[in-house]
Amino acid sequence: MLVHSAENRFQRGMEALNRGRGLEGLALFEAAIELERQHGAPRPQARYLSWYGLALALEGGRVREGVEFCRQAVPLEFYNPELYLNLGRVLIVAGRKREAYDALRKGIALQPSHPGIQRELARLGRRRRPVVPFLDRSHPINVALGKMFRPVKPKQAPAEAPAG
Repeated sequence: MLVHSAENRFQRGMEALNRGRGLEGLALFEAAIELERQHGAPRPQARYLSWYGLALALEGGRVREGVEFCRQAVPLEFYNPELYLNLGRVLIVAGRKREAYDALRKGIALQPSHPGIQRELARLGRRRRPVVPFLDRSHPINVALGKMFRPVKPKQAPAEAPAG
């Protein structure tokens, strides 16, 4: 059931996010969810929940709640790659890269050409195998050896001050 006033708020929230006004977007997504509830919708639309969760984590600083809203959205529209993208982005903010990678892989399986998911997967990069594969990645031996054998990144020269 589409509640037009809620859809209007949602669209305005998307516009606000696109223009860099995240807190405004957050408030509009929250309003969309509330309007659906007031009009008797059995549950808010998945995209409302997902975008609210993303805005909540990125703009409101409430990452744990943002993850929960995004997780609620995915089973409602498990065929929508955008929901997996939002979940992945929130999980990255939460520092849960492994779960983020899994969510993004599910999304890319649904739409291999999805530019947002491709971009996030590229940002995450590929992890190397642990140095000692039969030990957990977080085992102190793997952590120490991984630091020893990690390629050294060249230091960037400091930017020169403009002449003048």
